[in-house]
Amino acid sequence: MRSRVLIKSLSIVAVISVLLLGGLIFFDYLHAQKRFPVGSFIGSVDVSNLSKEEAVLKLINTDISEAFPDTIEFDASTEIVSIPPKDIGVFVLAEGSVGNALSLLRSKDYLSGLKSRLSRKSHTFPLLLSFVEDQGIEILSDIAIKIDSLPVDARVNLDEATGGYNIYKDKPGRKVKIRESLDILKRYLEAGKYTIPLEIEYDFSQKIKEADLRKAPPAYRISAYTTYYGTHDSPNRIHNIKLIASWLNNLLLMPGETFSLIQKIGNFTEERGFKEAYVISNGELVPELGGGTCQIGTTLYNAASIADLEILSRRNHSFYFNIYPLGRDATVYPGSADLKIKNNTGAPILIKAIATNQKLSFR
Repeated sequence: MRSRVLIKSLSIVAVISVLLLGGLIFFDYLHAQKRFPVGSFIGSVDVSNLSKEEAVLKLINTDISEAFPDTIEFDASTEIVSIPPKDIGVFVLAEGSVGNALSLLRSKDYLSGLKSRLSRKSHTFPLLLSFVEDQGIEILSDIAIKIDSLPVDARVNLDEATGGYNIYKDKPGRKVKIRESLDILKRYLEAGKYTIPLEIEYDFSQKIKEADLRKAPPAYRISAYTTYYGTHDSPNRIHNIKLIASWLNNLLLMPGETFSLIQKIGNFTEERGFKEAYVISNGELVPELGGGTCQIGTTLYNAASIADLEILSRRNHSFYFNIYPLGRDATVYPGSADLKIKNNTGAPILIKAIATNQKLSFR
């Protein structure tokens, strides 16, 4: 009799316990549907135990630097540019962020969510962001100034003493596409992604490619020629020669390419560093910007002739200078006389130009 009573009592207790547990679970289920669990964060904002409406209001009233203390990163494939969100005019999409967080919470089955809540595990959900378009355009334009570049030719660095050389690879030009990058920024921030791939247009018009230089035979000298300055040469004339020589040093001519000295030198202006020195004009010596250029032409012409390169254009001075070999000088003057040389060797040619206070050498 006693055992029956005990069994009946235990049964009642068990039923009550099941009912209580079921009630607790039902209450927890309803609570979980309406409020965030303890340890819930949207960005850096704690939304624990808040309803949807309360969480939205809290996000609206939280400064962006507190809600999102990190930076927005722009990925230019070879480098990352980090920008503070305030500089782009970033703001929180409060309703979208809360709705997304709740959807992620509810995507779990109830038992998994209960286990997570009982373990006091924290939940961090992404902030969905947007930005002020004008500020976004301004920031992307600033980034473009740093990223945009023209194509860079491959080049050779030769140690003449040892004959050793390095080939440096070419690089394509780059241009950030502002409008397309702005659209990507909008899509990514609205999806809670904070590393933004920039839309970049590449220009593969490099004239000299590393691969073409790698195919060439080993470097060796095919000619050299040196001229010396006259005893009365002015510092300005020597300055101009050194300036142009620095532009021509390490110049590469590819097979079949034609070199124009006038085109390479460009305009004779003070802004480009030229000074006045004597030039031949109408049979007389007169001071003009760029005086001394003819010594560049003469020295390079003789080096090219010794190398048996094809000379397409060359003209003597109107009267003889005894610092040059007779009949082997080359006058250079924009609009009337140019030195043009064609690389007819079938291989790349490297030109070395060295100017000191006493002499000029082309190799």
